[in-house]
Amino acid sequence: MTNTKSEKRPWLGALLAFFLPGLGHVYLREWLRSLMWFSFVVSAVLLFVPIPDAAMETAQSGGPQAAWTAATEATQDVPFEALLPVWVVRIFSAIDAYWLALQTRNRPEESGEQCPACGRTVDEDLDFCQWCTTPLDGPDGENADGPSESNPITR
Repeated sequence: MTNTKSEKRPWLGALLAFFLPGLGHVYLREWLRSLMWFSFVVSAVLLFVPIPDAAMETAQSGGPQAAWTAATEATQDVPFEALLPVWVVRIFSAIDAYWLALQTRNRPEESGEQCPACGRTVDEDLDFCQWCTTPLDGPDGENADGPSESNPITR
């Protein structure tokens, strides 16, 4: 799984982000961006969509079913101009998720010395793989098992 390009589908990230801003970023494992986009859409709803007092009273007095009914009734008479900021946030969230998925997909693979046992990239300063502790060949081609000048522990 190391040194592989992302297998995430950009179109799926964009579709999820369009339906619920932040969800496409969860799919891409971008947690802070997900939280940011979700907070943008909640802020847009709270700032620009007028909520009638009758809908608030119905939602507070009843259970979840009453809240759902009040929410659907409240959004039926909302003008397009009030919903425009919410749609803008949804569109930009989808564009950002699509762009982010493309960037991670086209990211070049990591370069550097590879461990012969596990295949992961290792630190150049170490004589062993920090992932599986396999001894690595030194710069002259000898195995790093024996004492060396660069590793005072094995002296």
